[in-house]
Amino acid sequence: MNWFFAIGFLVIAGLFLRHRVETREQWKQIGRMVDAINDGNRPSSFILHGEKELRHIGLGLEKLADQWARLESQISREGFNLQAILASMVEGVMVVDVDRVIRLVNDSFLTLFNLKTTPLGRGALHALRDAAIEAVLRKVMTTGEAQFREIALTAPSRHLAMSAAPVRDSVGAILGVAVTFHEITRIKQLEEVRRDFVANVSHELRTPLSIFQGYIELLREHPEMPREEIGRILQVLSKHSTRLNALVEDLLTIARLESRQDELQLAPVDAAAFLREVQDDWKLKFQMKEVRFCTEIAADLPAICADAFKLEQVFNNLLENALKYTPPQGSVTIRASRALATDGTPGADAEIRVIDTGSGIPAADLPHIFERFYRADKARSRALGGTGLGLSIVKHIVQIHGGSVHAESVVGSGSAFIIRLPGRGVAE
Repeated sequence: MNWFFAIGFLVIAGLFLRHRVETREQWKQIGRMVDAINDGNRPSSFILHGEKELRHIGLGLEKLADQWARLESQISREGFNLQAILASMVEGVMVVDVDRVIRLVNDSFLTLFNLKTTPLGRGALHALRDAAIEAVLRKVMTTGEAQFREIALTAPSRHLAMSAAPVRDSVGAILGVAVTFHEITRIKQLEEVRRDFVANVSHELRTPLSIFQGYIELLREHPEMPREEIGRILQVLSKHSTRLNALVEDLLTIARLESRQDELQLAPVDAAAFLREVQDDWKLKFQMKEVRFCTEIAADLPAICADAFKLEQVFNNLLENALKYTPPQGSVTIRASRALATDGTPGADAEIRVIDTGSGIPAADLPHIFERFYRADKARSRALGGTGLGLSIVKHIVQIHGGSVHAESVVGSGSAFIIRLPGRGVAE
């Protein structure tokens, strides 16, 4: 009988120990499942054998893993979308927290501020060294309202439009500030050009209009003025009327070129024949001033595709300037050849130089001579009747033909204006 109880006890003890071992292994398996889920991996199986509660745990872990995977996928997609949006923006973007520590920037921001290292984790004032930006951030934090301001950077010189707005949580508390920076340097430059243009036009118009007004008042007050004096006054008025008309015509030409109102009438042009016609048109004027005028045209000069009328305007302006500033016994030469490619071999473009032996242009003035109303020698230019728009017209016409123009000069030794035009087939 005692043996019976002993055997029964051993059987019960064995079953209990087996249950304990199986349960321990199952909990170890649960631990491995949790670790895998925590590492972002999906366990190979969620099946737990044994009690009903263990099976429920397995099913719960499987649901948890699925939800975790969906959440990670959503976060990844949203992160990718955010990075794609920030990377594609031309505006610089910066997000700071309540302590004005930078938490987010995009590549455009780094470019605008010329930052070589990441500013993340640093204060905006320390990273950007701009008190105006810091003041805007503080004001947004204080008022809770969006702020707009123009910022001027010095190195490199740029103008930025800054827009800053508070970032709030679900209950309206301010968490930080989101800022966008849009470069407006080009807009500022155009505004300056516009102001200068208006000022220059006003200045150019004031002189002839004042002369007209003064002489008209003089004629009204002295109707019995001698005929000789009236003739002299009318001659002065005629001179300024001609100059005023030339100024208005040049202004209209500039306006049409800049607005592209006149379409180019492109057609094949024999550059050599065209230049010989230009020489014939100007030959008499150069002879009258005793300035030698010649053309040097290479045999392989390529044909071009151009608007012949507008191209004639280019050379008329250049030759008029050359004639004005070249003294008697000097010379003006039109030299045309095939332009050289970057490797030094003849290319497909045509290069035409207008070379004079005149007074030359100071080096400081060379970068500006194609600007509207710019005159290297203002007093002499006005005395010779220039409007200050001729070279600007030249530049516009050459550029709309797909070409380029620049000048080379040495004071006292003359100047050369070099035009490069695409050969026929390139511009067509």
